[in-house]
Amino acid sequence: MGESANRIEPPGERKRASALLLDLCRAWPTDRIAIGDLMTALGDRGYGLLMLALALPNLIPAPIPGLSGVLGTPIIILAAMMLVGYPQPVLPRAIRERTVPRAAMEAVLARAQPWLARLERFVRPGTLRLPHRGVEITAALLLGINATLLALPIPFGNPAPALAIVVMSVALVEADRRLFLVSIAILIAAIAIDVVIVLVILGIGARLLGLA
Repeated sequence: MGESANRIEPPGERKRASALLLDLCRAWPTDRIAIGDLMTALGDRGYGLLMLALALPNLIPAPIPGLSGVLGTPIIILAAMMLVGYPQPVLPRAIRERTVPRAAMEAVLARAQPWLARLERFVRPGTLRLPHRGVEITAALLLGINATLLALPIPFGNPAPALAIVVMSVALVEADRRLFLVSIAILIAAIAIDVVIVLVILGIGARLLGLA
């Protein structure tokens, strides 16, 4: 990976998450982005920014085919590591070597950046005490459940957990207490939405089988 992709923030400057991810993607020197290389480039931003990068592509109306499985699984592993108290994210080699097209990722980030920037205008950085085991355990449990739903092939089931993971990720990156509390509510709501979707699908399937 090139030097420009390694240096995502000028010395002494801390960019907001949306601008940082888009700049990183635009500066990427190859046609595909490996998850492991992305982890290295994000450096000490830790779990939050990596989860944000992995969840955002699933939030757009027409995501890249098959992307929820590719990007959802690493979020599950990251949530598990946060739960047991790993200070920095670590992924198995097989996951680190997974790649996504750089151009597609850039297009997704460009579409998401305006509304993500609007969300960041309401952020109050530093109001949430981190690291804090209570915060980490709560976030990890809810993120893990939502990431599992994201990775499953549930029709119309991606947007709710993806949005929930994005909001929680921004809350963790910026250490915003108010946004963290809001994200907990969104994570719980996303779980409920996907459970309802699954129950509706099962009900329709049962009726069709009954008519066959």
